[in-house]
Amino acid sequence: MTSYGRSKMKLALGHNAAIKEQNLKVILNVIREAGLISRAEISRQTGLSRSTVSELVGFLLRQGIIEEAGTGDSIGGRRPILIKIRSKGRVICAIHLDDDGTLEGRAEDLAGAEINTATDKVREADELVPGILRMIEKLTNGYTNQPAALALALPGIVSPEGTILSAVNLGWSNVSVVQPLTERLGIPIKAENATGLAAYGEMSARDLAVHNLVYLRIGRVVGAGVIANNRLHHGLRGSAAEIGHMVLDIHGERCKCGRRGCLETKVSRRAALALLHHYQGTLPPGLSIENVFEYLVEGDRFDNPVAQKVLTEIARSTATAVVNVLNVLGPDVVVIESVLCDSRTYWTVLIETAAEEALPFAEGKYQLVASSLGKEAVIVGAIAYATRLFYDNSQIATIGL
Repeated sequence: MTSYGRSKMKLALGHNAAIKEQNLKVILNVIREAGLISRAEISRQTGLSRSTVSELVGFLLRQGIIEEAGTGDSIGGRRPILIKIRSKGRVICAIHLDDDGTLEGRAEDLAGAEINTATDKVREADELVPGILRMIEKLTNGYTNQPAALALALPGIVSPEGTILSAVNLGWSNVSVVQPLTERLGIPIKAENATGLAAYGEMSARDLAVHNLVYLRIGRVVGAGVIANNRLHHGLRGSAAEIGHMVLDIHGERCKCGRRGCLETKVSRRAALALLHHYQGTLPPGLSIENVFEYLVEGDRFDNPVAQKVLTEIARSTATAVVNVLNVLGPDVVVIESVLCDSRTYWTVLIETAAEEALPFAEGKYQLVASSLGKEAVIVGAIAYATRLFYDNSQIATIGL
């Protein structure tokens, strides 16, 4: 087979997998809502053909996610076999390691119903893998054979093999995570940067028409994630989403990366504090990097002119970066996650400036929106990513082919 033929088959399989993934979720939801239901009734309620339902129900049975539970009443033929969600069936797990060593976990069934949550704390790098294993025990109530797939949202730079290459805030480097967990659990496991998974979460929370999304988180630092064609985009060495280090002013303030005028030097909490000091002079007691955004948002509510001036400047810098992203990547949606989005001045200036500066698009229209998930985006994205990981590794695309 030629490389072109192989590429076409790969695209076809990917398309089939996406359709069958969606059909599986529909079927699981119907089973979960019904409690007990027959294959014929699933076909009637979903509109899927009986052969499709039979194939996908068979897959779910083999995976231990559902089980047969006796027979129903006959309506003129053989008594139908009823199926239900298996009470101790396999689940999807996601765990987020925060910059301070806090572990947050969530387990869901494949229909998206939350089953359990858990938290823990680690202080040293060698505690991480044991800590994750403890979390899985908590999430599955001790049934460690339950997880069908696991996604890990990790801080810092994460290698494709699942090693934390550098997590500055934790002081860790070269911490192998995925390999020892895979050896122990024997399930599909993937680790990604937490901000990238937040982008994936924002995409999964939107309608199916959104395939390309850029996520921008503005706080102490500026983090970003890029979703291209429904996939997390890594780029060379995982460096595809360093939007915070997009240079806006070559003569600007020196950034921690060594260059001048990066977006982060214009819109971060540190930048906001510096701007406020520049325009106002003496700062109120107790004002710091930790609460400066909240101070500005509150000032905007009371029409404080200095707060509004600072917010306007930050919004214009944000808009310039957003326009660059729109012109280069052309996403369907750009999502901003920040306390700043609670400011009327910031949001109005951001929307208006971006609309003025963006190139006209021949087809379609981009959306510039505030985050719908907030801090939940990371764990939501990790769950969605783990679900996709399970489907990608279960050869769904080849069922019935």
